[in-house]
Amino acid sequence: EAAFGPCVVGDGDGFPAEAASALEEEGVAVLQLLLKSLSLSYSPELGLAPFLAPLLLLVAHGAGSAALEAGGGSVTREALRGQRSDLFNCVCACLGRLSPALMAGKPWGMPVTATVQGQVHVPAQPPNQALLLWLWVLLRYLQPALALHLQAAEPPLSVRLGRALTSLLGTHTDAAAHLRLIELCLFSIPAEVAFPRAHTPVLLVCLLARGKESLLAMPPDSLLPAFTQLRLSTPREAQLLHEEACAAHASLPHGLAAAVADAWAADQPMPPPYSVAWLQGDELDPSLHTPGRLRRWVVDLRPEAEHKRGCFALTRHLPPAEAKRPEVREAVRAELREICDDGGVAPALLTSGDPRTDKGTPGLGAQLVREIVDEFLADGFANLGVLQGGFHALSLEQRSAMLVSDDVAPDFSSPGQTDRLAGAKAAAERAKAEAAKAGEKLTRVFSFGRKPARSKAAGEGGTP
Repeated sequence: EAAFGPCVVGDGDGFPAEAASALEEEGVAVLQLLLKSLSLSYSPELGLAPFLAPLLLLVAHGAGSAALEAGGGSVTREALRGQRSDLFNCVCACLGRLSPALMAGKPWGMPVTATVQGQVHVPAQPPNQALLLWLWVLLRYLQPALALHLQAAEPPLSVRLGRALTSLLGTHTDAAAHLRLIELCLFSIPAEVAFPRAHTPVLLVCLLARGKESLLAMPPDSLLPAFTQLRLSTPREAQLLHEEACAAHASLPHGLAAAVADAWAADQPMPPPYSVAWLQGDELDPSLHTPGRLRRWVVDLRPEAEHKRGCFALTRHLPPAEAKRPEVREAVRAELREICDDGGVAPALLTSGDPRTDKGTPGLGAQLVREIVDEFLADGFANLGVLQGGFHALSLEQRSAMLVSDDVAPDFSSPGQTDRLAGAKAAAERAKAEAAKAGEKLTRVFSFGRKPARSKAAGEGGTP
C-alpha cells in the first residue's frame, strides 16, 4: 500500500479522497493477485506499482464515466471490483508482451524463489541478471561518454535502472504519457526493428540521452537524484521518445539487438558480454551499405603479413608493434575522428582471431586490445564494434566478397566465387571513389588495400 498509494495519488488528477482510497485498495488487490499467480514476493525493484497505476486510472475513468451516465456520481469500490478481472487480464497481457521475464516468474536482478518438494531455493544469480550487463553495452554503443560517466555513479544506478525497465519507464512518466508508451510498444514498433523485445532497454537509453548534458555535468554522488528527475510528461513526449528509440533500434548491430532481446526475455543463462558490441562479417561489407546502416572503417590490428594477404576496402592498419605505442594509438584515433565526425561512419576493430584470447591477438594480447577499446570509448566514439571471432571467423565467401589484395591470389574452391570476387572488386572501387571525396589528406592517410606498384613512367620521372 505504501508503494502503490503515491503512484495513484500522484497521478490521480483531482480524485476525491474516497475515490483515491478506493483506487489504492483496488490496485493493491490486483497487485497481490498478480504476485500470487507468479509466486513472487513484492519488491519495489519489480516496478509493478508504477506500471499498474496508469492502467488502473484508465479503468477508473471508464467506471466513473459509466457511473455518471447512470446518475451515480463518481467511481465507487463496487464499480472498480466489477472491472477487476478485466484489469488483471489487461496487466497480464501487457506484461507478457513487454516484460516476459517478469511473467516467467524470473524478474531480472531479483532473487528467484521457487518451492521444490517443500524446500525453498534462492539462486545466487538469476538467469536474467545478464540484462543489466547488456544494458551497459547498449549504452556504451550509443552513448559511450554518458555510459562511462553513469557507471561511476555513487550510489550505483543499477537498482533504479532495473525499476525503470520493469515498469516500462513508469517511474519516469506521468499517467497519460505512460499509457501512450504502452500503446506504442504494443502496436507501433516498425517492421525494420527485428527484435521488438529489446525495445524497452533502447527506450531507456534514449531517455538517458535526452538528459545527457545535465547528467554529464553532475558529479558521481549527484547522478542518482538527477536520473530520477528525468520525466515524460505528455503523450507527445512519449511519442517522440518512441520514434527516437525506433531509429536507434534499427541501426543496432544484429548481434547486439538479439542479445539484449534474449537477456530481456530471460529464457536461459547467458555468457557475460564483451565490453562493446560484436559485429558480424557482413556488417563490414561496404557494398551492403544502406541509408539506415553505418559504414564501417576497419582498424586492422593484425600483423603485417596477415594484413598483406587481404584487408577490407576501408582500412587503417595498426600493426602490433605500432599499437603498443600510446602516441600512435592517439594519432590513429585523431585521424578517424575526422571521418567519423562527418556522420554515417563508425570504427570497427579487427583482430586475427577471438579478441578475448591471446591466441587470437598475436603480437598484442587480449588485455591490450581491451585497452584500445576503452580508449576509443573514452574518446567518445559512438557505434564502436569489434568483429566477433576476428578475421579467422570470416567464411571464404565473405573474404572473397569483401577483401582486396594484390599479392595473393584467392583459392576458388566452389563455383560462382569468381563472380563474387569480381563484384567485390567493383564494390571496393566504388568505396575508393566515395572515400576520395573526403579529401586528399584522408586519401593519403588511410589505405583502401594494398598500394599499387609505381608505374614504369613514374619510375622514370613521369607522373605516378
